[in-house]
Amino acid sequence: MFDMYARLVKSKKSKHPTLQIVQGIREGKKVKQKILASLGVVKNLDDLKKIKTLTEHLIRKLEREGLPPDKKIKIEDLIHKETIYDGFGMVIERLMQLSGFANIIRTVQGRHEFDVEKIVKLVIAQRLDLPSSKLRTYERQEEHGFHDIDLQHIYRCMDAVGPLSIDIQRQSLEAATAHCCELDCLLFDVTTLYFESIEQDEIRDFGFSKDQKHNLVQIVLALVVSSEGVPIAYETFKGNLGETKTLIPVLNQLRKDFHINNVTIVCDRGMACKGNAEALQAEGFNFVIAAKLRSMSKKLKINELSAYSLLPDQENIADEEKTFFRVLKHPQYEDTELIITYSPSRAAKDRSDRERLIEKLIQKLNASEDEKSVKKVISNSGYKKYTNVKEGSLVTINQEAIDNDAAWDGFHGIAVTKGANLSVEEALARYKELWRVEEAFRIGKCSLKTRPIFHWKPDRIKAHVLLCFMTLFFERFLEFLLKRNHTPLTPDKIRHALSGVHTICFEDGNSHKEGKVESKLSENAKKIFSVLKIPIERSSRLSHGCCV
Repeated sequence: MFDMYARLVKSKKSKHPTLQIVQGIREGKKVKQKILASLGVVKNLDDLKKIKTLTEHLIRKLEREGLPPDKKIKIEDLIHKETIYDGFGMVIERLMQLSGFANIIRTVQGRHEFDVEKIVKLVIAQRLDLPSSKLRTYERQEEHGFHDIDLQHIYRCMDAVGPLSIDIQRQSLEAATAHCCELDCLLFDVTTLYFESIEQDEIRDFGFSKDQKHNLVQIVLALVVSSEGVPIAYETFKGNLGETKTLIPVLNQLRKDFHINNVTIVCDRGMACKGNAEALQAEGFNFVIAAKLRSMSKKLKINELSAYSLLPDQENIADEEKTFFRVLKHPQYEDTELIITYSPSRAAKDRSDRERLIEKLIQKLNASEDEKSVKKVISNSGYKKYTNVKEGSLVTINQEAIDNDAAWDGFHGIAVTKGANLSVEEALARYKELWRVEEAFRIGKCSLKTRPIFHWKPDRIKAHVLLCFMTLFFERFLEFLLKRNHTPLTPDKIRHALSGVHTICFEDGNSHKEGKVESKLSENAKKIFSVLKIPIERSSRLSHGCCV
C-alpha cells in the first residue's frame, strides 16, 4: 500500500480543476490510484490557501482526538528561515495604545488600500532600532515582523499622517498628564535640521546652523518638553528665521490648541530679548530665561563679588564648588528679578576654555604666512573677539578683549518673573533642567538621526519631523515610565534590551512544517515589558505554527 497524496485533476467538462485525495494501490505489477475524497473545484490561488488552512486545522483536531502526531523533528533536519527582531514592534504596539496615538492614526485610514497604522508602527520601530531611509525601512520590514508593505505606500502614508501634527501633539500632552508628568514648568529650545542640498523653497533656506552646516539649507525646529524631558509640542520654521522669533508662535500654539496657561517657561540665552519677555507676560506666562549680563549697564557693577552672598546650606561643600548669588530688579523687564550667581568652579572652566582657545589661535597665527591663510584664522567666530586686524591683513592678539572677558569668568544670570513665586534655589533648579531639552535634541538628532533630511517636498518634510517627534516621544515617555516604576534605564540600554528580543523561525526539511523559538528576555527587557504590561513569558522551545 502506498501513501496518500493530493492531486489536481482537470476535465474537459469542467472549466476549473478538482482537488482529490488519492491513494496508490498495487494490483499485481500495476499501481492504481484510488480516489478517497473529492474536495471540490479549485478556481484560484485563494481557494488553495483556504484548503491548506482547513487541512492544518483538521490535522490538529485529529491529533487532539487521539491521532498519533508526526515523528519528532530532528535538529539536523531544521532549516533556518528568518530571524524576526520583534521586541521593537511589540513595544511600539503597546505604546501606540497607551499614548492614544493609535486612535488618532486610525482617523485617516479612510479608503486607503494600505494599513496606515501598520506602516506608522513599522517606520517608528525601524527608527527606534536602526534609523535609516524610508527605502531601507521598506527593505528591512520583514526583520521587524512586517510583511507586504509597498514602498510607495510608505510615502503615501506620510501624506496621510502629515496633517495630524496638532492632534498628535495634543495627545502627547494628554498622555504625559495622564501618567503624572509635571506640566507646571515647560522647557523650550531651538535647533536646526539640515539637508544635503542647496535648493531653497518655502521652508528650506540658509541660516545659522547649529550643526556647522552653513553651506547647506536647513529648517528650524522648536521643541517643548516637560520637566521630566517628555516632548509635548514642537514647531518647524523656515531655515533663515532667528531663534528669538520662534518662542511666541509656539507659546500661542500652546494656548490656542492645548489650552496651557499659568506655567513657567524656561529658555536659554538665545530667547532673551525684551520683546519675548513682554509677550510672555502679556499672555500670562511666567518665565526663567538666561540673561545677557555683559549687555547691562556698568553702573549695576554686576561682576563685583563684594555684593554677593553665599547660597544657603553649603557648609559642607568644598570652597571651589560653592555658589554665591545676588538678586536685583531686572533693568529691562517689568516685574522681573535678575538672579546672578558666581561659581569658582565655573570661573576655572571659563578660564581654561579661553586659554585653550587663545593657545590654538597663537599657533594658527604663527603658521599663517599670507593674507589667504589669515582669513582662514579669523573665519572662526571664537577667535575674532580676541584679535585685531590691522592694515595689510596683519592679525594681532587683543589683550584688552582678553582682560575684559576674564572679568566675567564664573558669572551667570537668569531673569525670573515675580509671578512665578520661586525662591532663588528653585529658580536656579528650574533653569538647570534645560539639559533635558538639550538631551532630547541630542537623542533626536544623533540616536534617532532626524537629520540630514532627504525629503524635499514641504509636506513630506513636515511629515518626517512628525514621525521623528512620535519616535522621540515614545523613547522619552518609556524612559519616564521606567523611572517612575523605580527601574530606570537610559535610552541606549532600552535600545540594547529591545534589540535582543527576537524570534527565530525554522522549517523541517522533511515535513516542511514551520516552527519558532522565542528568545529569552534579558533583565532589562523584562523591566520594559513589565512596565508596559506585555507578557514576559516566552517559548524557548521549538513550537509548531507558522512564524509569519
